[in-house]
Order: sequence, then C-alpha cells, then structure tokens
Amino acid sequence: MTGYKDYMIILSPPALINEHVKKFRQSSARLIGNFEGMHGKAHITLKQLPRQKPFWTEPLFAQLEKELSLIEPITLQINGFATFLPTDFTTIYAAIRSTPGMEDWFKRLRKCLSEKKAVPHITIARQIPNELAKKLWPKFKDRPWTDEFEINRLTILQRETYGYDKVWKHYRDITFRGDARLNVLMDKKKVIRSVDNVDENQISLF
Repeated sequence: MTGYKDYMIILSPPALINEHVKKFRQSSARLIGNFEGMHGKAHITLKQLPRQKPFWTEPLFAQLEKELSLIEPITLQINGFATFLPTDFTTIYAAIRSTPGMEDWFKRLRKCLSEKKAVPHITIARQIPNELAKKLWPKFKDRPWTDEFEINRLTILQRETYGYDKVWKHYRDITFRGDARLNVLMDKKKVIRSVDNVDENQISLF
C-alpha cells in the first residue's frame, strides 16, 4: 500500500533553545544510554495526522492558514523541568510557564486545529523506562532553567507512512500575522454586550 503520508504540526523554538535541549539530551544519554528521539530538534507538538492521503489533507492546510493568520506571535517562557504522571515509562520535559495570556493563546490555536487541551512542553527524554528515569530525573528535578523565546509561525512536517524513509521532513510554515490589540478590543466588546444585556431587576449572587 503506497501514497500515504504522516503529518505532524509543531511549534519550533529558535536555534539557541534547540542547542540547550541538544546538550541536555547528550548529557542524559551519557548517563542512561541512547534513547528514542535523542537526536530530534526541540519542538512543541500540537497535532499528529497519521496515514493521510495527501490529495485530501494538503488542501486543508490552505484553509488552516487563513484561520491561523489571525493569531498573533507570542513569547513563551521556559520554567524548569517536569514529568508527566508515570506509567510504565517516564517523559522528562522542559516546562512552559502557564499565564492567562499563554493559556488563551493556546486555546485559540487548539480551536483552529480541532485539538483537545494538552500541556505545552519541550521533550527532553521521551518515554524512558522508569528504572532509568530514577537515575535521570534527579539530575533535572531541581535544576533551574529560565528562558524565553518568540513563536511567530507554525510548522508542518511530513514523512512517508510506509517504506524505509521514516525521517520527518519540512513541508510548510504558516506565519502568525495577527495583532494582539485586536483581541483586547474584542474582549472589551464582549464585556460591553454582557453589561448591556443585564436585567436590572435581577439580584446578583456574586
């Protein structure tokens, strides 16, 4: 069976952040040995689209670009390291600081992608066995890392679903061209409309 492709939609931090992540992964490998994804570039995964027919899926990206063009660039902040709740494996990642503005931005982004809420993060070591995680996590648990970087585009990667070439390759970028000031104005209009619709005879309970 041929003609299928996998797509992955991500946010790509700048080169300096990628270099830091690369060094963290290299030091991790020296401690626990090689692990899957240790050579990949730093990124924040937004959505995966496995086993797609390109002639159906790729035209949808043009419509997606129209929606995403209304979203503004954002500055994200790295705030140390964390892990997901352990199962049989553990994932260690660089945590993205949660702020109201950041949460609202990702909410709008996920709405465009029809994607459920997830924790934005940059993976350091993905799904490593818990026995190895017990050796590795103490190296990151209290290690400080604060940094910030701008995200001004979304990246779409692709690879052949079947065959020997399973390397993700760049497909296209979608630039964020929105203006954050417009979102503030829209929020103010929503507040004004809600006030106009208040029944003066109604008693507020809060």
